[in-house]
Amino acid sequence: MDIYKAMIINETPSPGTGVTVTWLGTAGVLISDARTGILIDPYVSRFGMARVFFQRPLAPDRELVRQWAEKLGKKKIKAVIVSHSHFDHSLDAPFFAREAGAPLLGTESTLNVGRGAGLKEDELRLVRPGRPITIGRYTITFLESAHGPVFGSVPYPGVIGKPLVPPARARDYRLGGVFGILISHPEGTILHHGSAGFIPGMYDKTRADIVLLGIAGRGDTGEYLREVPLRVKASTVIPVHLDNFFRPLEKGLSLLPGSLRFREFCDTAGRYRSDFAVRTLPLARAVRVLPVNR
Repeated sequence: MDIYKAMIINETPSPGTGVTVTWLGTAGVLISDARTGILIDPYVSRFGMARVFFQRPLAPDRELVRQWAEKLGKKKIKAVIVSHSHFDHSLDAPFFAREAGAPLLGTESTLNVGRGAGLKEDELRLVRPGRPITIGRYTITFLESAHGPVFGSVPYPGVIGKPLVPPARARDYRLGGVFGILISHPEGTILHHGSAGFIPGMYDKTRADIVLLGIAGRGDTGEYLREVPLRVKASTVIPVHLDNFFRPLEKGLSLLPGSLRFREFCDTAGRYRSDFAVRTLPLARAVRVLPVNR
């Protein structure tokens, strides 16, 4: 944890200036310009490893979602976006959308998670790769991607073909397609790449100042860095989806054991220090990331 703490961003935002990121653990972030918030992959319920791996039913903690929605400033959240439909990205998202009175955006699989949670059709938005949408001062583009391997294969492939009513098992939260999410704003551009897979060349025509880079379950780190942050010519790489998401958030931050290899990630990224800086996020505290200090 020492190496992680040494790289934490401490840019406390002044009221009404710049774009901030608040990290909720896993790939969950709130991106806000003080007027409009975009919530991506919020997951706060958290379940123990045994419950997930033995496929016991997972029930969203709706009271915890309510508390987090209040803490994040739910009145400013104008969209809840899901990058893919695994439980640690989509399970809580419909309930955040309901708390915020905001639409849920994602694939048809994600929308079936929303339907199972009781959202109505006018509260759901199907997104298409390459078709930008505008929310507040943001232009958001969804880029088709791939999920990273976990123990040599992609977990829970396939689609969610009908409304998924919780509680449901982890394997019921099928992948449903994967997006990299490009968030452009007058202050700069953020790329949310929440899963450590990629389609080679997917970012050939994309540029971003900041990459929020999911690193759990990645393959070759050097290839991953070349295909994502180096392709988009990012100045800052912020690793996410690196925490132990089987541990309740109220117990604080701890890194995912075993396969994460965080130090190896930092050592490999260090070869590219002339291209980008690696910084880390505090848990549950807004920090300013745009405009980038050059």
